[in-house]
Amino acid sequence: MIGLFKKKEQNNKINLSNYFNWIKSLDKQKLELSNQDLDKRLSQSRLVYKFLKSEKGKKLLNSICLEMKEIGFPEISSKIELDLLIEIFSPETLNQIFFNPSNGFYKANNNGAFKQTIKVNENFGYILAPKGVILIVGSSNTILPVITSIILSYICGNVTVCQLSKLNKGIIKNFIDSIPSDCSNYVHYTNLDHHIPNDEKVLKELLVEVPWNVINVWGGEEANNFYYQNIAKNSNRPKIINMEPLTGIVIIQKSFLENNLEKVSKDLARSITEMGQQLCSSPTEGFIINDTNNDETDDYFFNKLVGYLEKLYIEFSDFESSYFKLDRMLTYAQDNNSKVYNSKKYGNKISIISSDGKSVFSDINDNQHLSIHERRNFLELINTSDFECLLKLINSINLKKTHKEIKKIQTILVFGDKDFNTNVLKLAKNIGAYRVVDANYIFERHPLEALDGIHLVDEFTYQISIIGSIPYNQNI
Repeated sequence: MIGLFKKKEQNNKINLSNYFNWIKSLDKQKLELSNQDLDKRLSQSRLVYKFLKSEKGKKLLNSICLEMKEIGFPEISSKIELDLLIEIFSPETLNQIFFNPSNGFYKANNNGAFKQTIKVNENFGYILAPKGVILIVGSSNTILPVITSIILSYICGNVTVCQLSKLNKGIIKNFIDSIPSDCSNYVHYTNLDHHIPNDEKVLKELLVEVPWNVINVWGGEEANNFYYQNIAKNSNRPKIINMEPLTGIVIIQKSFLENNLEKVSKDLARSITEMGQQLCSSPTEGFIINDTNNDETDDYFFNKLVGYLEKLYIEFSDFESSYFKLDRMLTYAQDNNSKVYNSKKYGNKISIISSDGKSVFSDINDNQHLSIHERRNFLELINTSDFECLLKLINSINLKKTHKEIKKIQTILVFGDKDFNTNVLKLAKNIGAYRVVDANYIFERHPLEALDGIHLVDEFTYQISIIGSIPYNQNI
């Protein structure tokens, strides 16, 4: 059998086996998983849910929560993320992910039994097969997407290598190693930093020489460019699944707001606060469409929103260095005819800005801006007249210095009536957004939804077609 990894013939190249003992096992592990019953891995993963609900599982999650807190994750955000993590392993969630009508596994559900071979008709069938070796590149601002990718890759039958941030590698590895699953046997880790010369050299070699089948990258623009440039040199031509830098917005119908002020204020405050505005779904810009001439609710709404932000307030220790930028931005906003609403209790640590027509920060320069990655408890709400104006505003978001490197909108949080929400859906198609949600799903993923337009289980597998009158057993 031709090995997955070819030994270096040139002495001047790095011998990756000296750095990673798992290199030599990739062939063997890939073969083991390709011959393993897929349903076994799916059933095994379902048992993890029971474990996480047990006392031993709760102790594990509590310890992970403490670890996350120690490296700067707010406690409430950590608990929310871990609660969502538990739900990934629930039987209902796993069934919906793998037996989703919009992905390739749907027809494999035969009365609840997972079948690898799907017969479509007398002359055509197919087998779902694992891609082989998956590289997952994780970001430092969250653990949930990376763990989800690891689990789905394993269930699909792949050997998985994780290139993780030094910040959260230990947390992710601790979780995978502790759950009652064979998953950890087929997951390997690196934590190379491409900003460190020696690490960069080894990482480049790893990207170029290992015959990856899929690269799943979670990260910012600079990191994505690094991986693209080096993966392009890999002769195996792996598919790159790039979870590009995205952001969320909120769109509010003024007349709906007037009739649902309490709900909108409360739900929006939670969406701003809970995950520190650091997820791709977190709203970092807001828009109010004025379909009424009544301005009486404006001040009341903004003050009500600030009030709920006070109740939900989370202190972010890593934000201290950004306060001087925030001061300058708030002064700039006021000097340019925008209204600033602050908390009397927390001052500018809670900052809501009301602007008319366009963002007051559209033309702010590089030296003044507070990027969306530096923001906490901060939102500018822009008043606009109609959807035509709104489209222009949204299409220009990524041109703002504050939203540098953001490719487009991932999530639209909407507050409106039936007709208004229909128009938001049309808008989502025009701007290429991936999600339109109510406040309940601003952070939580629905098991049936695609992840930024794709189903990972489809990306981690491929179809072997069986064509013609070839006799075969359906279970292989």
